[in-house]
Amino acid sequence: MNESILITGANAGLGKETARQLALKKETKRVILFCRNQARAEAAKKDLEEKTGKKILKLLLGMLRMQIL
Repeated sequence: MNESILITGANAGLGKETARQLALKKETKRVILFCRNQARAEAAKKDLEEKTGKKILKLLLGMLRMQIL
């Protein structure tokens, strides 16, 4: 079941295509696009909503940092 899905780097490339394909699945209720740049994120969300015909996309802006111990 794809209730809610968080995708990093979702404003371009593989992340955006993954978001598109998962948004098209009937069982997906919400796709969260995690992006660093607000303008690019909003453009990607608009494009994906137009291509999928669904309004299930949400934006989350921020930076991820990995700490290697």
